[in-house]
Amino acid sequence: MPKSTFLLLSGEHPTLPYAEVRAILRSEGISYVEKEKGDQVLILTPEGRIEGLLSSRAALVMEGGELLGRAGLSMESVMRTCSEIDWGFLGGRTFGVRATRIKRYWDGAELQTLEKAIGDAVPRSLGARVDLSRPEIWIRAVISGGSVYIFSRGFITDRGAFVRRRPRTRPYFHPGVLEPKIARVFVNLSAVRSKDLFLDPFCGTGGFLIEAAMMGMDAVGIDLDLRMVVGAMNNTRFYGLDCGLVHGDGTSGIVKKADGIATDPPYGRGTSTGGERVEDLIRGLARMARDTLKNGGRICFASPSEIGPAMIAREEGLRILEEHSMRVHKSLTRAIVVAERE
Repeated sequence: MPKSTFLLLSGEHPTLPYAEVRAILRSEGISYVEKEKGDQVLILTPEGRIEGLLSSRAALVMEGGELLGRAGLSMESVMRTCSEIDWGFLGGRTFGVRATRIKRYWDGAELQTLEKAIGDAVPRSLGARVDLSRPEIWIRAVISGGSVYIFSRGFITDRGAFVRRRPRTRPYFHPGVLEPKIARVFVNLSAVRSKDLFLDPFCGTGGFLIEAAMMGMDAVGIDLDLRMVVGAMNNTRFYGLDCGLVHGDGTSGIVKKADGIATDPPYGRGTSTGGERVEDLIRGLARMARDTLKNGGRICFASPSEIGPAMIAREEGLRILEEHSMRVHKSLTRAIVVAERE
């Protein structure tokens, strides 16, 4: 029976973490069966290993590993599930148990009691020893919805890396840029893979280029503002990245073929549209994507939701795959649209 992978997702957004995982797996051509989707929980049965891929690419996945068992919200159910788990993989090794509660699910349970119960369920005959400082294997219990999910941690993502390269730490900063974590999500939603040609036609200070190049893509950025082009060049070089940068109109088709596009066009505070209406800018972007993307290539872009960006992209011949909503402040809700060239 194929093994299932349990993923603990970030709770920062209700839909983007799930979409990001699916897009990453699609980019690498990995087939999978989605077994369950819960609150910050995704369980997949993939064809092949996906842990290394997700740990190196995903921004909104916290950790994951092989699902060992699933119990109900009672200690009796947890103990029954633990008795059915094959703990043989722990033979002669050190392990630790840590439990996490999502929101307020089963808020009457003491996490330390749950951890001890799971640890005590490991047969002593295996010679496994508890080590809570640096165990060889972490056994994790996650309480979400009506279940306690027990898994063996296979990876944990370095979410601190996004903090370490936040925009204000770079040589060139401009207000209004997306944080690296969200920029990484946009790039992943474009479903590009290593060596693919990635395009950001409104590259600004280079945030999307940095994330794409760090994942091995051939990243190219365009911007109408020369100051941004120079700033993006300084920022990408700051990380030792070699990205293509062009001063020009990103909607004019300067790049002839791209595998994927992700961008955050100018529409908010502190940004300039060059005198063009936002609706016309988005229409030009969609038209350029239709002509530039390879067949099956994807674009992920943001826009004020009030202008109906998905409808505009559809009118320009793109197939809409997803639309996510993100509130920025009381006067701006950002629509994040993922579309495909058919």
